[in-house]
Amino acid sequence: MSRIVLSTSSSGLDDMDIKHNIELIRLRIHVNNVEFIDGKNISSERLQHLMNEVSHSPVHTSPAPAHEVAMMLSGLQNKGVKEVFITTLSSQVSDSYQIISEVAQSFKDSMDIYVYDTKDLNACEALLALEADYLMQQNYAMQDIASRLDALRRSHHMLFAADDLSYLIKNKKVSTTAGFFANLFSIKPVLQVSDAGDVVPISKIRKIDKAFEYMVNQFENVIPRADSFAYVLSAGRPDLDSRFIAMLKQKTGVTDIAVLPVSAISLANHGPSGLGLCVFESDVPSAAKLFAKF
Repeated sequence: MSRIVLSTSSSGLDDMDIKHNIELIRLRIHVNNVEFIDGKNISSERLQHLMNEVSHSPVHTSPAPAHEVAMMLSGLQNKGVKEVFITTLSSQVSDSYQIISEVAQSFKDSMDIYVYDTKDLNACEALLALEADYLMQQNYAMQDIASRLDALRRSHHMLFAADDLSYLIKNKKVSTTAGFFANLFSIKPVLQVSDAGDVVPISKIRKIDKAFEYMVNQFENVIPRADSFAYVLSAGRPDLDSRFIAMLKQKTGVTDIAVLPVSAISLANHGPSGLGLCVFESDVPSAAKLFAKF
């Protein structure tokens, strides 16, 4: 093993029922001031339980500490790894990219390390990491891999709606004032990831079903196309998932669609009541074929 791809655990690869060679740099989840290691001693399922049953528990996330990243890279160095390609969640929502980049500098004399800011979240990060792994195995140069990921990232669009805004407000994804009025008037913001990697609200809608309808309408003409790959991001609410998928199939005419899990890191930040719709338009990652459709 002389080349390897790493990703941050915010990709949600732990919860995807697929085979891959990617090792994960594990972020932290803090619940009631207790620190958990994402994917090690807390899972998405357990986090959902804590957030649903102990709804007033303060929850937030933090990057993997620098010394842990250094230990991971040192272990790879000892195994003879010469090239490491690392994908991270957006640097606009986490310090992971900065921390990993700084640690990578200390290994520059012994390994070639490329730290890539996906400027995205969740399954998109996973799909980009899987693309990087596929290209690594095809002996592509790391700069060429990064260029390919740039092209895929430009083709990716994500919309997300949350039925409960409390975690978004607590974790400052919307301002306290905006969140107060949103709750008061039952407004459900539709969020998207900008080209720069920020999570930004683009529409305020009073009912969650109307928010779902808005999301479907944005991609109604793209989803059925053979040159696109669409998937639903599920936060583990079967009632919301089934309503949304039924609406999507009715409006677009598609008979099946991939449903991928929201990562535990994202659950901690936006809460357990959200749902997303994502599309790679005109440029599809090779890993799209790995995911079952429903």
